[in-house]
Amino acid sequence: MKRLSLATSAFVVATFAFAAAANAQLPEKRFITPDGKRPSGLFAPGVMVGKTLYIAGKGDYKPNEEFPAKVKNCLGEIEKTLKQAGLGFEHVVKSFVYLEDHDKYDDLNKYYGEFFPKNPPARTTLGVAQVPGESRLEITCIAYADLVQRKPIGQPPANRPYTSAILAGDTLYISGKGDQLPNGSHPATFEEQVRQCMRNVEASLKEARLDFRNVVMSHLFVDDAKNFQAAAEVYDEFFEDGSEPACATIHVDWIPGGSHVEVTCIATTDLSGRKVVRPASIQGAGWPTKASAGVFAGNTLYLSGLFGSQGGSLAKGVDEQVHQLAKNDIAVLDAAGLTLEDIVSGHVYLADMQDYNGMNAIYRQYYSKGPGVRTTLMPSSGHETSEPRVVASFVAAKTQPAKP
Repeated sequence: MKRLSLATSAFVVATFAFAAAANAQLPEKRFITPDGKRPSGLFAPGVMVGKTLYIAGKGDYKPNEEFPAKVKNCLGEIEKTLKQAGLGFEHVVKSFVYLEDHDKYDDLNKYYGEFFPKNPPARTTLGVAQVPGESRLEITCIAYADLVQRKPIGQPPANRPYTSAILAGDTLYISGKGDQLPNGSHPATFEEQVRQCMRNVEASLKEARLDFRNVVMSHLFVDDAKNFQAAAEVYDEFFEDGSEPACATIHVDWIPGGSHVEVTCIATTDLSGRKVVRPASIQGAGWPTKASAGVFAGNTLYLSGLFGSQGGSLAKGVDEQVHQLAKNDIAVLDAAGLTLEDIVSGHVYLADMQDYNGMNAIYRQYYSKGPGVRTTLMPSSGHETSEPRVVASFVAAKTQPAKP
């Protein structure tokens, strides 16, 4: 009996020691707020996970400003969150810019570039139907605290304030890639345009000594919903069945450079930490592309763009679709050993901005448990009644609370 007791004690001690060691390897999670406390609202201004800072979408909160001031106001809001985290613009590794007035793209580059005079981050810019409020543009960023591990991959395009890709630790952030050929022209057919997009993504992967196996998250954007299926079929050619990255496929109003399709990706340098999460209950992840419902890159889980569908049937109305969306996300998170509280960042795409308040009311019941940061937009003007009213993709992470 005494020997059994000693053996049991030894087992318990070893178990606690193993758990403590595993927990010590998890990144710390810290809310970036003016008082440093967990926010009580729908989403956080910023969330720090280890060395990575996720920043919520920032608009211009002075609606009567001219466009140059709007860009500066958006970036000024981002700067506030960066400073609260002890960082600056030189730490930004990826940004998404959403423009209602895509004819102001050149002006955007001019004023945006003033904030990134050298080594600019990777960037994806899209023309969209609407962002919340009267801002007319919204910018969201990811930053990385360790400048020694922040490395540009490739050169910035001529007169463009972004870099082809940025390597931050073991994560590669790739700028949005259109279908431009090396001479600046475009392939004749849409299918070849998608292939050229993917070849342009591949070029950045190769420059970082990676390939498509390393990709953990993709966003596939098209400017015509009728091309969804054709884009998906070509995109799928580049990934192995059963090991596809997470993906969000989104219809937008406009894509820069004369392209009709754009792809942006996140990749990991550590294939040993890349693990797919594919619960049987989730169908249509990344629709219409073939995608894993979630993909781990170390302690970070990237979730595909999901919507309120169950068994191939789309729920009726925005309220029921958000309820079902949350259930689908919970299924993916549960299969990954995580919960809604572990979400650190999200993009919510609405078919109609009039659904914004209704979506928020249901969203609050589920996703404010963390909460993570969030960016919300209405990506396109055209919407078919058979399409989802809400699509959302999230990033979650295994973390431990920050030490006081």
